[in-house]
Amino acid sequence: MYSTKVSVQLLGEMLYAFGINDIIISPGSRNAPLTIHFTQDTRYKCYSIVDERSAAFFALGMAQSKKKPIVICCTSGTASANYYPAIIEAYYQNIPLLVLTADRPENFVDIFDGQTIRQKNIYHNHIYGTYQLSEGNDDRSIYDNFSTIKEAITQLYNCSGPIHINIPFSEPLYELTDTLSINIEKLALPKFASDNYNWNHLINKWNSYEKKMILVGMQQPNPELNSLLESLARREDTIVLTETTSNLKSDLFYSNIDRYISSLTDKNIDEEFNPDLLLTIGQNIVSKKIKVFLRNSNLKEHWHLDKHWHPDTYFCLTEKIKTNPINFLKKLDDLPSKESLYSTLWLNHKKIKNLKHDEFLKNSSYSDLKVMEVLDAKIPNFYNLQVSNSSAIRYAQLFNFNAKNKVFCNRGASGIDGSSSTAIGFASVELNPTVLITGDIGFFYDINALWNKYIPNTFRIILMNNGGGDIFNIISGPDQISTALNEFFVTKHNRNAKLISEEFNLIYKEISCIDELEDHLPIFFSSSNQPKILEINTKNASNAKILRDYFSFLENN
Repeated sequence: MYSTKVSVQLLGEMLYAFGINDIIISPGSRNAPLTIHFTQDTRYKCYSIVDERSAAFFALGMAQSKKKPIVICCTSGTASANYYPAIIEAYYQNIPLLVLTADRPENFVDIFDGQTIRQKNIYHNHIYGTYQLSEGNDDRSIYDNFSTIKEAITQLYNCSGPIHINIPFSEPLYELTDTLSINIEKLALPKFASDNYNWNHLINKWNSYEKKMILVGMQQPNPELNSLLESLARREDTIVLTETTSNLKSDLFYSNIDRYISSLTDKNIDEEFNPDLLLTIGQNIVSKKIKVFLRNSNLKEHWHLDKHWHPDTYFCLTEKIKTNPINFLKKLDDLPSKESLYSTLWLNHKKIKNLKHDEFLKNSSYSDLKVMEVLDAKIPNFYNLQVSNSSAIRYAQLFNFNAKNKVFCNRGASGIDGSSSTAIGFASVELNPTVLITGDIGFFYDINALWNKYIPNTFRIILMNNGGGDIFNIISGPDQISTALNEFFVTKHNRNAKLISEEFNLIYKEISCIDELEDHLPIFFSSSNQPKILEINTKNASNAKILRDYFSFLENN
């Protein structure tokens, strides 16, 4: 059975022709034609998730894993507004989400008809394209809708980001038919145009500098990129800095940026550490310390290498290199090496800071920092790590994690609102198990992430519960307003996840010391017939003080 709406039949056939068949549907009446059509057609894999905010983040996680577009579909009105946080995140991560919002007819807007809002261009500030279909069944309307849908899907692939199609529906909404009135031949997927840029002037300029830094931000694992950067990192004049979310692994890289940068952010520091040329690759950088360091470094040039974004993060961007990083780095790797003491300077610095890191942790007491050290050592091979924002990802940056584990975090807009939903969406389509490392505020904020039937038994949640948003005890500023700190910044609480785990059928365990954590982790990661949650209670630990002491210890040479 199919919807009788011709616009829906056309959309459905074109999605299938373009290889898009995963549909996340949130319940409603106005989107009934879409729901009927997709759920009755076995070519589509449909998921039902009630909360639109959670549904959109779930789709984002699926798209992270599958590296292909995922459709989200909702009814009209405020339902569409609840998609917005995930759309923003997808926009800055370049995650391809196709957003289908059902709508009332255009003449119903602003006449106080139920669930009717101005949703035609609702996402216009954070969308790569916004389109509207017509309800007409005449040949002209069908042709116009065909052209609109084709343009929208082409944009979806070319921009690798969210695209919005708003679809007005007049009643009746539930009429069915046994046959399709639309027949679309299979369409070729759009492709990126091949690189036609001539970067020879930059290649020639590269070796004119004796101090070069390559800084890599958030991106998917890429073995070829990893190998090229390793080759460049062996040079005397080049160092390569990476983050956990870069998914790059090598002893040649500086993979714990804050560990090495914390003592270099003072303007009076030896300027020999400052690069002349900065080459950045990928997206959002977590470390605030490296941003401060580079903004104070008097860079001569900053080149950014990316197919989509070219942010002037360090206020000195000189070249926007819009190409596949592999193509450009191969040309750099072909160049002869240049004599320099830059790499040796940084390597000696790295050795000192690594020793101090190990020494501090050897003698440190139970805290979030110590917990992350244990997790770094104990998470098994081939687990996908999803890390929530705020303090969890900052602690994770101080450790290396297993080279066989991929790491993801919603650093597009860096919000806490959908980390759990994203992780579950990711886990639902992964062959390897997934573990979410999350803080308590982010976890409790996104409880509806657990309200679906698609959580695999291999999914694990590690909840680091320090009793509030401890990030506000760590960063400078909020601690100066002592009367507001606990209630309005940290938002202290005494909640735990025991009853939530029972409600959503998760195996639950709470621990409150390092020995107990080390003993329980093998059990936690063992196979089971249910997902599991491990709550690590650090409410009585001096988490913020220990982290500040850690950085003070590193900074004292």
